[in-house]
Amino acid sequence: MMKPLSKGRLGRLARRLAVLPVPTRLGWYFLGASLLLFTAGSYYRENSFILLSCIPFALLVINAIVVWLNVRGLSLRRELPAEAHAGENFEVGLLLLNHGPIPRFALELDDTRLPDLYRDESANLVMAVSPGYVQRCGYSAAMGRRGKHRLKQCTVSSAFPFGLMRMARVLSFRSDILVYPRPARLSEHFEQRLLAAARFFGESSVASRGQEEVYGVREYLPGQNVARIHWRTTARTGKPMILELEGRHDASFVLILDTAPVGDPGTLRQRLEAAIGLFAGLTYFLTRQGVLFRFAWYGSDVSTSRAGRGDAHYHAVMEKLAHAGLAEKRLGEWIDDVGVGAQHEVPVLVTLGAKEHAEAALGASREAIVVSASEPDFKQYLRFDALGRRGVAPADLPRQGKEPE
Repeated sequence: MMKPLSKGRLGRLARRLAVLPVPTRLGWYFLGASLLLFTAGSYYRENSFILLSCIPFALLVINAIVVWLNVRGLSLRRELPAEAHAGENFEVGLLLLNHGPIPRFALELDDTRLPDLYRDESANLVMAVSPGYVQRCGYSAAMGRRGKHRLKQCTVSSAFPFGLMRMARVLSFRSDILVYPRPARLSEHFEQRLLAAARFFGESSVASRGQEEVYGVREYLPGQNVARIHWRTTARTGKPMILELEGRHDASFVLILDTAPVGDPGTLRQRLEAAIGLFAGLTYFLTRQGVLFRFAWYGSDVSTSRAGRGDAHYHAVMEKLAHAGLAEKRLGEWIDDVGVGAQHEVPVLVTLGAKEHAEAALGASREAIVVSASEPDFKQYLRFDALGRRGVAPADLPRQGKEPE
């Protein structure tokens, strides 16, 4: 008496059958034609029909053997950028290595289809790979969601040479990519407000009394007071140079992200992504203007950074935003650890809750800028293009670790 197959045996049988060649649509037609000819020859006792039925069946068998050899002895490697922005196109390189002693032909590579991966084409076709050689192909893709994404498997398949039988194999190669949030376009009024705050905090009480003295000259950065440009040095060097005066200091911003889960639970995720998009827009704008700023956020613990500017600081903040989620504490429980209120520092707070609650918890001076993702005026801080999109265009974003111009 035969014992029933266990789940483990059925699983092993299914895995073995999954790596066997299967007929294509045309292959099923050939198989049906072979069976019909064989049945007709047996019924009418016509040996010629039986002989003819062997031709399509032999083509199926030959195709199965060739396609089985064609997809074996292959390995894959991906080339991905270390980071990208959500919605930004990036190039994925696929390197296919032939370890076998025979050449391989007509291979289709279908990369892992993640829910957030959008490709410009469904599969890549590799026409031929010589023994011991690597064939490179690639495609353009974009990730629709921020965070760390992992591409694991890639399917290689072939129906060479007749297209009657197809076999597929899964090649494993783990590839990670960190996806930054797409920076939002800041409204013109919001940008002017930020630059005005930077210029205001660039003057001290000593400067207002006219008692400061010149102690140096350095390159001008956008957002600084143009009245301090030294035109003689500018003409000599060929680039704008600004006077460094005693009592005048560069402005510095402290960007605070409050993601405490308050308000309507149904719109919580939408408000979180909107706040992070605006925060990324602030980071992009201040980096492009060359303004000094630091970052503060609470996830499972207080996360703060030193004040900085430039490309390295931009990527450090965006890496934090890529992993940002809901906070475990309210703003008032951790804001004292940030050290808000330092001289010549402008606080900019982006929160998910009510603006008045955030202002009360912040307790800063009237120069603080508070933006709430739950308030009706949130859209006034954003700029939309002709198609209604608020994200910065992919062409404007820094690529391959380059600082935006």
